[in-house]
Amino acid sequence: MSKTEAPKAPRAKPKKKAAAKRLDDARARMYQELIFESAECVFGEKGFEGATMQDIASEAGVSLKTVYSSYPGKQELYGAIMHARGRETLEAVDAARAAASGPTEKLIAGTRAFVHYLFEHGDWMRINARSRLSWAIRPEDELAAKLWDEGQRGHRELLSEGIELGVFCDEEPLETALMINALTRVQVAHAMGQGETDADAVADRLIPRILRMVCRDGVELREAG
Repeated sequence: MSKTEAPKAPRAKPKKKAAAKRLDDARARMYQELIFESAECVFGEKGFEGATMQDIASEAGVSLKTVYSSYPGKQELYGAIMHARGRETLEAVDAARAAASGPTEKLIAGTRAFVHYLFEHGDWMRINARSRLSWAIRPEDELAAKLWDEGQRGHRELLSEGIELGVFCDEEPLETALMINALTRVQVAHAMGQGETDADAVADRLIPRILRMVCRDGVELREAG
């Protein structure tokens, strides 16, 4: 090394680099989760049009720059919430149905799980209620449309099974599935608006209405348990 050449700084050890990256990744995930939950609250209160990224930053207690470093814009943040919660809803309903036997019991279990999820995620329910999108029309967003298709397919298969067994009325399954979905959301939204907090009590009122809508006359139906 020449007299004028500055000594080279020691290279960071690979383990230290890996640890620093893990710390950065953990910090980024923490901010994403905080901003996600704060945005869900703001969107639920103000709707998509009324909410701003500054509102979300204020709710999260972080800078606007931090919000934009986690999500490129309001539309992307809104989409992330809708996609994540939509997927979780399907998983909750599918799990409840898988633990039940027979179309009636599966319908009851899935409905109760759906109601519980909506109550547990009240901000997301309010986002849906404020949304201008129809619950009966397939979304234009590609990922949302796939989730919508998956949910409707599960309902159609369940209703078709009940029709084949002579338990459910021989009505078009997709149309019935849309009616069940709409009835559930309307009843939960109304209950929340009235200040109700007991998901089971709301489900207890909702389930007989759904069964009266889908079941054949003369078929005795009882909720398991």
